[in-house]
Amino acid sequence: MGKVRKYRMQVNLSEKVVRQIDEAVGRRKRSEFLEKAVLAQLRREALKNWMKLGEKFRGLTLEDTYYPSRKELEDRGG
Repeated sequence: MGKVRKYRMQVNLSEKVVRQIDEAVGRRKRSEFLEKAVLAQLRREALKNWMKLGEKFRGLTLEDTYYPSRKELEDRGG
């Protein structure tokens, strides 16, 4: 896989949070740490959204799903 393009951006964090990041990973690893933290949070958000979507369809069975007949598909050009 090729090199991933990185973008510079400004993020405002409290002094306490910056200090904790530096203690955990050091000043030179801040960006790497924040990228991992953001990716983890994005995964949690995606899972939460997936779970909400699952709630919407809870209790559905295959009998609740409509499957078009071969003729209907052919009539649609599919």
